Amino acid sequence: MRLTTTVIGSLPRLHQDLETSIRLAVDLQVKTGIDIVSDGEQRTDMLSYLSNSMHGVTVAGERICLTGRIKPVANIGESFKVVDFLEARRHIAEKGYSNSLKVGITGPITFAFSAAMKNAGPYGNVRNIELYNDVAHVVNKVAKLIQSYDGLTQIDEPGISAGFLDPDRILEPLSIATEGLDPKLTSIHVCGRLSAKTIKSLSATKNVSILSLEFAGSSGNIDLLSRSVMEEVGKKIGVGCMKVNVLSKDDLTVPEMAAEIVSKVSSKIGIDNVAYIHPDCGLRRTKHDLAFLILENLVNASKSFKVKREKA
Repeated sequence: MRLTTTVIGSLPRLHQDLETSIRLAVDLQVKTGIDIVSDGEQRTDMLSYLSNSMHGVTVAGERICLTGRIKPVANIGESFKVVDFLEARRHIAEKGYSNSLKVGITGPITFAFSAAMKNAGPYGNVRNIELYNDVAHVVNKVAKLIQSYDGLTQIDEPGISAGFLDPDRILEPLSIATEGLDPKLTSIHVCGRLSAKTIKSLSATKNVSILSLEFAGSSGNIDLLSRSVMEEVGKKIGVGCMKVNVLSKDDLTVPEMAAEIVSKVSSKIGIDNVAYIHPDCGLRRTKHDLAFLILENLVNASKSFKVKREKA
C-alpha cells in the first residue's frame, strides 16, 4: 500500500460562490488522488476563519484586532470552520467518496499573538498566557464539535516556529486546545524551522496522535526526530515533503526528491511512524497551476516511495 496523502488545508480560491468553491476543492483533491481531503479553506484567511467563533475580536481585511476578553460564542455551530466542514461533509456523502475529511483550525498561539500584537487590551501584554489560554478554549470547542461528526482536526500553529511564544510556554495553551479530544482524530501542524525545545513541547501535548511538520523547506527538522521519543509519546509524523513557496515549475519539489525526504525521515523514526505525507504548508497564496502540480507531485511521490520500498 502506498503512503497516505493529505493537504495542510488551504487551496487557492476556486469559484466566486463559496459553496461551489468548497465542492470544487473537494472534487479536485479526490480526482488528484489525495486520501485525506479538506474543504480547501475557501472562505478566507486562517485568522478571519476562526474570528467568528469568539467574542473579543474584530476583523479588518485580513487583520484581527483584540477588542476585549476572548470567550467562545454561544452557538459554536455557526463558526465558519464548522459550517464549511459540514458543507464539505455533505458533498463527500452525496458523491459517495470514501475519503476522510480534515479541518485545519488556527491554533491559540498563532491567533492570540496576531490579534494582540498591536493592542493587548484587557490582557495588558501580548505575552500574557491567559490570552493564549482563552483562545485555546475556543479552539477546543470548535474541534470538539467537528469531531462529534467524526471529522479529523488539525491545530495549525505557524506562530510557534515564528517565535510568538517561548517553546517552554506553548504546552499549556496547546493542552487546553486539545483537552478531551480524540487522539485518533487530532493532529498539530507547525511549519518552519523548529528547535529541540519545540519538538519536546509538541511531543508532550496530550490527545494528539500526529505531529505534522515541514521538511522540504526546513530539512534541519529531520535531525530533531527520534524513533524512541515518538514511540514513547505515542505520536506519528506527518511529513511535509513539498515546498509551497514556489514561483515557477522550476521551483517545484519533484516526486523523487519528495520520496527522498520521506526516506530520510523514516530512517530516523521508522516507516511505521510516518502517518502521511503532505505539502509543507497551505496553498492559499500559491498560483493555481502550481498548487495543483504540487498535489500531483505529492501523489506521485507516494507511489514512487512505494516502488523504492518494494525493491529494497
